[in-house]
Amino acid sequence: MSERASEDNSRGEPQGESQGREAIASQVVTQFNEIVKPDGGEVSLIALEPGVLRVRYVPGQNDECESCVMTSDALAAMMQDMVATLEPSIERVEIEH
Repeated sequence: MSERASEDNSRGEPQGESQGREAIASQVVTQFNEIVKPDGGEVSLIALEPGVLRVRYVPGQNDECESCVMTSDALAAMMQDMVATLEPSIERVEIEH
């Protein structure tokens, strides 16, 4: 069992719910990583904390279309929309660089 899952269980949360949220968070991160990858960007999961999905974003570069590279704010907003639909208990997405 992961350290995070152990922490969740110590709060009395069913293990299945914790694993479900972790799977959804991982799925969202993977999907957005695929979106930013063509420009050389990368999105990776840092942590899933109560109510917060923390991710690292390394923006890519597109010399032909600089405005095509997703901003951190745009990424956070889009990830938040997707997470709100799939897992309402994740209330916020935080982006770190």
